[in-house]
Amino acid sequence: MSEDMDQGVHSLLGPYVVDAVTDVERAAFVRHLEACADCRAEVASLGEVAAALAAVEAVDPPAALRDRVMRQIDVTAQLTPTEAAAASRLEPRAAAPARRAPRRWLPLTAAAAAVVAVAAVGLSLLLPRQQATEASAMQRDAMMIASAPDAESMDMDLGATHVVVSDRMDGVALMGADTPMPADGMEYQLWLMMDDGTVMAGPTFMPDADGEVMTVMHTSLDDVAGVAVTEEPMGGSSHPTSDTVASVTM
Repeated sequence: MSEDMDQGVHSLLGPYVVDAVTDVERAAFVRHLEACADCRAEVASLGEVAAALAAVEAVDPPAALRDRVMRQIDVTAQLTPTEAAAASRLEPRAAAPARRAPRRWLPLTAAAAAVVAVAAVGLSLLLPRQQATEASAMQRDAMMIASAPDAESMDMDLGATHVVVSDRMDGVALMGADTPMPADGMEYQLWLMMDDGTVMAGPTFMPDADGEVMTVMHTSLDDVAGVAVTEEPMGGSSHPTSDTVASVTM
C-alpha cells in the first residue's frame, strides 16, 4: 500500500468507530485492521468509550462547531496511530469510597457528552501534527472521565464551559466554547479548592481562535470542595494571584 493510500485508510479510524463510513470504506478499513496493530489498539480503546456514549440521548452539535470541524477536515493532515503511540493510556482504578456528602451536581448531560465525543473523534483532524500527540492524550483522558459511570457535570460561567468530575477516574475535565481570551500576558489556570481552605494548582490553558478550551487534571477528589479558574501570568502560578473568574462548588 502506498503512503498516500495508507494515510487515507488511517483517516477512517474515527468514523469507523462511530459507524460513520460507507460500506466500501468499512471493507477497506477492516482489511487494513488485519495488518495494523496500532489501529486495532485504537479501535479497542475508542470503541469502549463510543459504546458508553451511545447510551446517551443524541444531540446535534452547534452549527458553528460542526462547520469548523468540516473545514478543518478538508485542510489538515490526519495523525496516524503510530505517531500518537507515545500518548499514555489511562486505566480506571477501583471505585473510590463514598464521599462524606453527595455532590449537588447532575449526571453527565447529553450536551456535555456530545462535546467530548465530537472533540475526541475529530482530534487529529483539528490540530497541527506537532501538537496532536499531547492533545490526543488529553482528549482521551477527557473521554474516559466523561464516560465514567460516576461522571457528573456542572456548567461553569466561563463562556459555554462544562466541568466534569469522576471519583472513579480521579479526574476533573474542563471543556467548553465561546471562552473569552484572558488579558494580555495572562492565561487561565485551573484550581481545586480543598475542604480545609487551601488550593491545589492545576494546569494552565488558553482558548483557541474559536474560543474552545479543554484541560484535564488528575488527583484524588476526596477532599475537594470546588473547582475554580483564575487568570495568571504565562506559565502559571503556585498560588492564585488574581480574583476567581469562574468557579463551581462540589
